[in-house]
Parts: sequence; C-alpha cells; structure tokens
Amino acid sequence: MLFRPQRPQKGPPVQDSLIPDETDLKIIHAVQADPRAAWRDVGTLLKIDPATAARRWQALRDARLVQVTAYPTVATWAQDHCNAFIELDIEPAARGRAVRELAQVPQIVAISVISSGRDLFLTVLTSDLEALSDLVLRRLHGLAGVRGTRTCTATTVYGEGADWRFGSLAAQSPPRPPRAPARNGAVWKPRYRELLRELADGRRTAADIAKGTGQNPATVRRWFNELVDANLISFRCEVARHITGRPIAATFWARVPPDLLDRTGAALSTLPEVRLCAAVTGSDNLVMTLWLRSLGDIQRFEVQLARKLPHLTLTDRAVTLHQAKRMGCLLDDTGRITGVVPIDPWAPDRPGERPGPDR
Repeated sequence: MLFRPQRPQKGPPVQDSLIPDETDLKIIHAVQADPRAAWRDVGTLLKIDPATAARRWQALRDARLVQVTAYPTVATWAQDHCNAFIELDIEPAARGRAVRELAQVPQIVAISVISSGRDLFLTVLTSDLEALSDLVLRRLHGLAGVRGTRTCTATTVYGEGADWRFGSLAAQSPPRPPRAPARNGAVWKPRYRELLRELADGRRTAADIAKGTGQNPATVRRWFNELVDANLISFRCEVARHITGRPIAATFWARVPPDLLDRTGAALSTLPEVRLCAAVTGSDNLVMTLWLRSLGDIQRFEVQLARKLPHLTLTDRAVTLHQAKRMGCLLDDTGRITGVVPIDPWAPDRPGERPGPDR
C-alpha cells in the first residue's frame, strides 16, 4: 500500500491572519500533553466549554498552525529498527527540486536546510539497515546535483519532540508520564502498519479510520488499543514554530565519554530548549536539536552546557535556515503546516515496487 499525502482540505479560507490568544495557547498545550484528549477533558482542564475548545482547535488547524501526528515510538524504534540522521550536500540550483522530491518520501520524516557547511539535514525511519542503505545509495545518491552524504544512526533516543512544551499551561497541565518501554514481544504487525498509514491526522477516530481501511470500527478500535498499549506508537502536537516564542532552530553535535553518555543525554532532554537528544554513531556520539528565542541564545546555551556538563565537548553547531518537513508535516516558508505525508518506514523505495517481507 503506497502512502497517501494528506492535502489541505477544501472548506473555509485559510486564516493566515489568526493570532492565537492565551486560551488558544492553553488548548495547544493541553493537546501537547495528551494529543488524543477528548474535548470534554480539555474543557474541564481549562474551565471552558468543550465545544469552544473544539471550535478553537479547528480554527488553529484551518490557520495551519497545529497538527497532531502519529509515528513509531522513536526510543523503541532506534533499538529494534533504524533511525538515522543524514547530512546531504547538494548544488544550490538543485536544492529546491530535491527538497520537494524528498518531502514526499514516507521514510524521510524531517527535512531542514541548515548552515555550517551542510545543505540538507534529514531524519529517517526505516525498517532495517538494508532499507536505509537502499534509501541512501539509490534514492539520495540518484538525486541531481548531489555531491555527497554523511549518515549516522541513532543508538539511543533520550528525548524527542513529543515531550517538548512551550509552557502556556505549565501550572495547570500535568507533564506527560514517562513512556514505558515497548511490551516484551511487541512487534509491528501488518494491521498496525495499516493503522499508522491512516493516521495522518493523529486525532482521527476509530470510525474514521475504519472507513479508510474497510474494517469494522470495533476491530479497528481493538487493533488501535493493542498498538497504543504496546507503546509502539507515539502522538504529538506539531506547532508552527513562530507562535511558540522560539523562532530559532539549531542543531548541535557533541562528544561525550561513553560511560557518561546515558547520564548526559537524560540531563539534556530535560532542558526546555532541547527538542531532540540522541546518541549516535560516528566521530560525534551525541546530537541535539534546539528551539531558541534568539540567535544570542545559542551562545548562552553553550555557556550553560559548559557549566553544567563540563565533560561534554561541542564539536559543531548549525542554524536551521528553513524546515521543509517535520515529523511528516509539510511546512511552507513561514513554518505553517500545508499537508501531511503519513510516516511509513516500510514503504517501497520507488513507486510500483513491492515492500519486502519485513516491510
């Protein structure tokens, strides 16, 4: 089954001029804490009518400011499958076309145009190392204008975007409980993969998913509960970065003594600036992505790291010039969400190909 990109829905005009107020930001924070929360629960938490919460959320979606996405739980995925970060060097004239093509690849979950001697920075989820090799050697190296690639794989993910908050409801909203590891023996069965492909909107109901799969809603609900209970899937509320008060994105690479890596990664993942923190293969063994209030915060964050984690050596840093895709969400030049390419690590590398038995 090939991926089906979710295009902007026809309906009311896009509300590009919408400026979220404090109630809107609290609703976003509540959905960040529980991406599939019922509106009655959001309304109870915020002391507003559930219908008001639902209406405001829809207005935020119509303005392309928010989207709930679904994807394999990356902490488990990095252990049992393949989570990779790829730096791609490409001729400037070929960059735009490459970004448009790569944005439609279901295994490429994030694409950033970055500084510091790199052109594109990709985050990739594949079923195994062989599938990653195919993606790099066939798809990426086959792009016009590509001059080279550098690939590292994640060995441990300490924190990721689903855990990040921008704090509008910090005093009222309890933090999301820590994720339990995947249940022993839990595997991605074909029916779970089918559900994942139907969750371009992570808030879809079992009835809506059943329409897309042709299954009975009760069956879909049972499968969905199995998937969630096994902690194979994660949901997160994506937010247009410019409304979070942290318009600057940056990526840091670092080296840490191996015996201190787990402790360091856990400490970094608690910092409010850190969106992603992962141990990786290569000469640098730690990568982190940050959302910051200003370019000056880059230096201030480095000073903070030097004081708190003197054993950590920063080896490089890069500012994101433009993010074209984030966890399946397609983004325009302003960071608004224009559509979704459902994440599918098992998708065939080329249209018309059949996925292998493990895909």
